[in-house]
Amino acid sequence: MNIGRKTWTILAALSILSFALWFRLSYPQLEFVNFSIGRAKAAQIAVEYLRSRREDPARFRVATVFSADDEADRYLQYTVGFDGLIRFIQKHHFDLFYWVVRFFRENEKEEYKVFVSSATGEVIGFQRIIDDSAARAPLERDEARRKAVGFLKEQFRFDPARYAVKGDFVTILDNRSDFSFSWQKNDVQIPWSPQENFGTGKLIISAKIAGQEILSFAKNAFLVPDQFNRYLARIQDTGKILSQGAYILTLALFTSAVFFMIVRRNHLATHMTKRFYIGLMSFSFILSLLAVFNQWQSVLFEYGTTGDFRVYLGQLTLQTLITALFISVAVIMPGLAGEALHCQVFREEKEGSFLYYLRSTFFSREAARAILLGYGVWIIMLGIQSVIIGLGQRYAGVWVEHAWMNNLSTAYLPFLAAFTLGFKASFTEELMFRLFAISFGKKVLGNTLAAVVISSLMWGFSHSNYPVFPMWFRGIEVTCLGLFLSWVYLRFGIIPAIVGHYLFDVFWNCAEYMLGVTRPFYFFSSLSVLLLPSAWAATAFFLNKKTELQPMRWRMTRHQFYNLEVLKTFFRQHPEAVRGKAPQQVIDEISCHGWDPAVVEAAMEDAGVPTSTA
Repeated sequence: MNIGRKTWTILAALSILSFALWFRLSYPQLEFVNFSIGRAKAAQIAVEYLRSRREDPARFRVATVFSADDEADRYLQYTVGFDGLIRFIQKHHFDLFYWVVRFFRENEKEEYKVFVSSATGEVIGFQRIIDDSAARAPLERDEARRKAVGFLKEQFRFDPARYAVKGDFVTILDNRSDFSFSWQKNDVQIPWSPQENFGTGKLIISAKIAGQEILSFAKNAFLVPDQFNRYLARIQDTGKILSQGAYILTLALFTSAVFFMIVRRNHLATHMTKRFYIGLMSFSFILSLLAVFNQWQSVLFEYGTTGDFRVYLGQLTLQTLITALFISVAVIMPGLAGEALHCQVFREEKEGSFLYYLRSTFFSREAARAILLGYGVWIIMLGIQSVIIGLGQRYAGVWVEHAWMNNLSTAYLPFLAAFTLGFKASFTEELMFRLFAISFGKKVLGNTLAAVVISSLMWGFSHSNYPVFPMWFRGIEVTCLGLFLSWVYLRFGIIPAIVGHYLFDVFWNCAEYMLGVTRPFYFFSSLSVLLLPSAWAATAFFLNKKTELQPMRWRMTRHQFYNLEVLKTFFRQHPEAVRGKAPQQVIDEISCHGWDPAVVEAAMEDAGVPTSTA
């Protein structure tokens, strides 16, 4: 891969411009995040709060997960925009992100949930779930209301004069009555539609009383109108339809990869890259299993106490193994098929696939330059995304939820979760939609541009179920990124495309730990995952192994070597058996008698019989 000084200059200028655009358009959406309170601290706060209620936390299993008020996030961005969301958070001390600490026991309904602010560590919500038949002392409605108001005043400095009554009702059970009270803040009435009677967003404070006990409370709950949720469900259906359509096409593409890999299983390029892709598949499988242990808190949190815990774990284990195996196969099949196709379709550009590096080395300065180029690809991708979303926000009413920020925060090691996601996504998607799809498209359609456009559209709209509204916009955004990655792949090879894709995914899953208010461990561990490819590049730069393409040869077992000598002798003694025949015809004739095609081709080459490895 020869990259001239002019090309490097242009790429560097584009990277600088892209970073400036990202910093201007996207950075403000990250700096407001505050993760000062980590999982361990949140769990400790919850335990202390439970003890203050004279409950023994040691009686329960504990699970702590990170969460966000997604409904409030999407509603406020839709109605008042991102800047309005920030102002709302600051004015009303609203906690968009928080920890949920669950205390539960197997096969028992009774459990506690404590909601802890990730910014301040304040207990902002609480739930005690008890059996409907549990008894509590009788209580009058007025007394229950006074108790609720008194508690909220003491806990949150609640001022009834600034609120209007929202809910006041009682649930009568066999052995008790549960009184639920809620108030809405007077200065929070946010409409989402100019039409009348479509509802407004409200800020609620609430408490639930049974006997002398506070069963639940919430400091700030944002109430979204039902009509808005129905509207949102309709536009989400559009995203589901688009992503399902793309999924069907992707499944057809994957089936084609499997078929092509089977047909070309004896292709020399497939043979030479097989061990490499088996290694990738094994590593992906291990990462998938580690991901479950890394997200163990989520596993505990999702457990329904009505069933046996061992049965729950057994079902989860089976599901995990099946999913991990499928994802691993999604690496090896398009990879092997793509190597054979790329070798056939792009004869003059063989260095674009992994076969080139397997025939030479991964530790040359050429490989180091490819990795360094991947960092530029990442920055340019950020710039492209920022511009597209910025235009969408200005002209198409686009808004982006922040739900992705809590995807990995529950993990024991968020940086490992980000690495796992980035590694699997970059390899599976680049091998499928770049290495295989473009080569397959060019072979079938006879046109590289058409192959690039179709594969990018498939990849882009398979992301249409992501939390970007309107749902169709995400497909356009990712399609544009796919077009850029396709150009990178065709111009510079597979490594810059994979490295850029990896860094892009890892960054967006670690950005809140590096750019928001967070703990040093989260910051430096996230940074280290982004720097992993640079460590490979530095090693390759200093080792500086010579780039020499080794001849493409079959790897033989002892049994194959024995057969090889037999065939070589046959070809020398019977030259008339191959005279006037095409090399592939000879291979096919001998192979149909049970001989390994790899052995036949190697014997022909060693015996001086003309052959072809393409």
